[in-house]
Amino acid sequence: MKGAIVAVGREILTGKTLDTNSHWLAGELMANGIRVKRICAVDDVLKEIAQELSHCFSLGLKLIITTGGLGPTEDDMTLTAWSHVLGRDMVLNPQALEMVRSTYQGLYQMGFVDTPEMTLQREKMAWMPQGSQPLPNLVGAAPAMLIREGDRIMVALPGVPREMKAIFYEEVRPFLIEALRERGERLVMVEEVIQSGFNDESHLGPLVRKVMESMEGVYLKTLATHFGPDVDLAVRVEAWGRDEEEARDRLKKVVDALKKGLEEAGDVGD
Repeated sequence: MKGAIVAVGREILTGKTLDTNSHWLAGELMANGIRVKRICAVDDVLKEIAQELSHCFSLGLKLIITTGGLGPTEDDMTLTAWSHVLGRDMVLNPQALEMVRSTYQGLYQMGFVDTPEMTLQREKMAWMPQGSQPLPNLVGAAPAMLIREGDRIMVALPGVPREMKAIFYEEVRPFLIEALRERGERLVMVEEVIQSGFNDESHLGPLVRKVMESMEGVYLKTLATHFGPDVDLAVRVEAWGRDEEEARDRLKKVVDALKKGLEEAGDVGD
C-alpha cells in the first residue's frame, strides 16, 4: 500500500511549529509495510487543503492521513475539505458528539473548564463527512476520523502530537494492519546499516542501485555526509517480507550481495 501524509497548519509553514508528526508517522507506516510516497504541509485554507487531497487521489495513493485542523475554531477546516473532495455532506455525527460531550463533562468534573455545556464551538468538532467513523481521542477533545471508500483509506488525526500518537496506536494502526492482511499486503520491514568504505557517493551509487535492482522486496539508500578522505559512506538496507523470517532472509541475501559487490569494486565494507 502506498500513502501520503498531509500536515495542515499555517504554523508549520511560518516556521513556528516543527512538523514532527509527519516524521513520526512516516516511520510508523514504513514499519508496518506502507510506503509513504508524499508528505506535504498546507495552509489553513479550505481550497488549498482540498486541492492537496485531490492531488493525492490523482496519484493513485490508497492511504491518505491528515494531521491538524480538527479543533473548534473557524480555521479548523480539515474535515470540511474532506467532505468537499469526497462529495459528502457534513453531518452532525452522533458518536462523535457523544465523545465530545463526555470529554467536556470529564474536564468540568476535574475543574479544567468552567462549564460542561455543548457550545457551538464544541459541537463543531462532531461535524464530519457523512459516513465517517469517529475515532475516540482519549488525550484531547477533538475526535479523529476514518473513512474507507473502496480500496482507499482516509484518516484525519489531530495536530497535537500526543493526541495524534495515541489515536494512531490505539485505533489507526490496528485498522491498517487488518486492512493490509485483507489485501494480502501485510509486510514486515527489517533494516541494517552497512559501512561501504567509499567516500564518493557518485561512485557508490551505481553499485548500490545494481544490487537493489537485482532483488525484490529490498531498498538500499546511501547516506551522504560530506566530502573528504576520512569519509566512509554508510548504506541503509531495508528488506520486506510477509513475516519477519522472510524479511530477515532477504536482508541477509541483499547485505551479502552488497558486501560482495563492494569487495569486487576494491573497497571492503565493514
